[in-house]
Amino acid sequence: MSVVARLVLLVAVWLLAWGRFDVVHVLVGLVLAVVLFVAFPMVPSGRRRIALSLRPVGVARLLWHVVVQLVRSNLLMTREIVSRRSRIHTGVIHYALESPSDLVLTLVANIIALSPGTMTVDATRDPRTISVHFLLLEDVSAAERSLAHLERLVAGAVRPSGASVR
Repeated sequence: MSVVARLVLLVAVWLLAWGRFDVVHVLVGLVLAVVLFVAFPMVPSGRRRIALSLRPVGVARLLWHVVVQLVRSNLLMTREIVSRRSRIHTGVIHYALESPSDLVLTLVANIIALSPGTMTVDATRDPRTISVHFLLLEDVSAAERSLAHLERLVAGAVRPSGASVR
């Protein structure tokens, strides 16, 4: 992203935060953006960029899965909140990913964190494992199958063309 694009983005965020679009707010936003650029200069990180190719069918399958899981987990959490009897049975599962991609590990961890009732506790690169806390863990093998299915969907949706960023 170019400096001008970053500048425009910062000013746009400033204007949205204030909810006003007038000359004074634009000028103040520009001044603040320049101050931020000076205070926090862009330093090349030395990291290589990941060339990413998305697979449209895989992305559609992944999005559908995420939406279904979000609805399902929200319904389960709602049932838990309004019911008189608690069904909470917590647990942590340590799942070893098969994919060697850092991108797949990152996406799986973030998708899990989206769902109410689950939380990514830890994700490690070596060995490539993810620890997931479940609020409603009734069947460990079903939870492991669900994690494996999510990993396959993520790996089917994205294909990193370059090396992993370290």
